[in-house]
Amino acid sequence: MDPKEQAEAVAEQTLSGTRERLESLGSRPTSEHVEVFDALHRELSGVLGALDQNANTPR
Repeated sequence: MDPKEQAEAVAEQTLSGTRERLESLGSRPTSEHVEVFDALHRELSGVLGALDQNANTPR
């Protein structure tokens, strides 16, 4: 699998997991929402940073 395909697979997996976690908020107390949002923000920032770094790496 080439780097572009890998990046697309990681992005799709991340988006799928993010959607699932956001959809689960309806069954969780509002007081727990901030914790979920913060965790998702950290994870998405990490994935985007890694994808950006890989995109800027010379091959």
